[in-house]
Amino acid sequence: MRGFLLRLRSGYHDAGDGSGGDITGCVFSLDLAVSALEDLKLQRPAPLHISVLGPTQAGKSTIVNLLLGQPAATTSPLAGFTRSLHGFPVGVDDAQQSAINEFVSQAPGAPVSVHSVDQPRPALAKSGYVVWDTPDFDSHSSREYRSLITQVVALSDLIVLVVSKEKYSDWTVWKVLDLLYPLQRPLIICLNKAPRDPQPLRLALRGRVDQSRYQTQNVPICTLPQVDRGRIEALMADSSTDEFLHTVRSTLTSLDMVARRKGVHDFVGEHWDEWLLPVRMEHDAAATWRGTVADAVHAAVYAYSAQYLDHSRHEGTFNRAMVQLLELLEIPALARPLASTRRFLTWPFRALFAGAGRARTSSIDVELDVLTEIFEHALLSLRRTIAEGADGEGHRAHWWRAMAKLFDKQSPVARSEFIDAVSDYQRNFEPEVESAAKALYEKLAQNPATLNSLRAARVTADAAGVALAFKTGAIGVNELVLTPAMLSLTSFLTESAVGKYMDVIKEQLKNRQRHQVEDLITRFFSEVFSALPDVLDDKRLFLIDRDELERVEQLRQSM
Repeated sequence: MRGFLLRLRSGYHDAGDGSGGDITGCVFSLDLAVSALEDLKLQRPAPLHISVLGPTQAGKSTIVNLLLGQPAATTSPLAGFTRSLHGFPVGVDDAQQSAINEFVSQAPGAPVSVHSVDQPRPALAKSGYVVWDTPDFDSHSSREYRSLITQVVALSDLIVLVVSKEKYSDWTVWKVLDLLYPLQRPLIICLNKAPRDPQPLRLALRGRVDQSRYQTQNVPICTLPQVDRGRIEALMADSSTDEFLHTVRSTLTSLDMVARRKGVHDFVGEHWDEWLLPVRMEHDAAATWRGTVADAVHAAVYAYSAQYLDHSRHEGTFNRAMVQLLELLEIPALARPLASTRRFLTWPFRALFAGAGRARTSSIDVELDVLTEIFEHALLSLRRTIAEGADGEGHRAHWWRAMAKLFDKQSPVARSEFIDAVSDYQRNFEPEVESAAKALYEKLAQNPATLNSLRAARVTADAAGVALAFKTGAIGVNELVLTPAMLSLTSFLTESAVGKYMDVIKEQLKNRQRHQVEDLITRFFSEVFSALPDVLDDKRLFLIDRDELERVEQLRQSM
């Protein structure tokens, strides 16, 4: 799960503001989730951690010094002076301190330092804890080091939120608190630099808490007075400091790993849909694309039937079977003498069509032309869908623009491969044509009188010469049907006892051709175009497939 969330975080950084989500919020919450998962792996028991958070100039470093009982953290009147993470261990051995250093150093950003407190005077009257002084989270420059806060919050056993009278109602403060809520870490709010009569501010702050997600919890609110800078001793001696430290001691309890795990589970579950918004956007776009490809396949198959199979053009396929039948009807004794005269007998047809300037086109060429035209039309349809998807802004449009680049790169290759695939199908379909001719011949063999009459007619018309002309390319299939030999053959068969059977063979041949071409189109478009989303390669896309997401979703449910 941690590795998957790191991948999501990297995806948001690469996608930038075009991710379709709140990139700042998502990266911050992902950082926190990753750190919280890593925290669960730490060897226990570990020292307790107190994290002091707050906006700029709230006095966080001063509160850290109160918790330590000495001025260990550097204070400054400058806004945003603390720009790195400082940890102050009390009663923590070297091995534990080393593990803490390793944990917090995983966060990118400003450096982290851990300082052992010399001669500590633990204000909490106990040892074995670390107090963390953190940078602000509300300034513009905090984006550079905000991830550090997630590391220390993940470690926290107690969060002390420090606000001032100027900052307690800031929207950023409560946004961060609402973000941390699912982790269910104990919280104390410290109103620092309070006026002489802090009660009105305490009431206002309590009202703000009641409007937040923490309304159901009894969040302690402590106040500390305004003192001159550097007078830490005076602040330590103030009665309000005793009240604050007592509240910290009573709130800081021992580590509860069951509650900690539940908090991480709830946190991940709460942000899951938000994190995955651009990923699911990519999945939706891919589903739209595959639906468009399926529509293109359906349209292509329909067009093939209308423009070829159910069109007079398809007669060419059956006529090739008729040529095969002519060869099967050959009378061996007459084969040699006929061969010498065929070239002369077919010459008038060659001269006729050559003189008219007509191309000798076979049925295979016609079918290839039809399928090529259908393929080009499908490409235009797919390209139109891509253009519509790419016309806009945001992550979805970027996905379609990445598809456009890949589609334009693949289309010329796909066109060439499609023509090759059609040629392979046509070559492999020839046995089906021969099978149709053999089926007709076998049916004729069952009617000797019809067969003998047909052979006699064949000799008279010398249809074998026409067949030879077709085989050698002297005439094309379109011209073949106009020859006297073919006209007499088809007329004879139609009017004979096998006429109905010829129609059955013709229809069976058409259906076999329909199924093979439909399979060719479906398989080709599936392997080439439907699969394009799987081979997208763009660093601004997340590119997490559905199967992986489903596995991680199951993992999340089992956390």
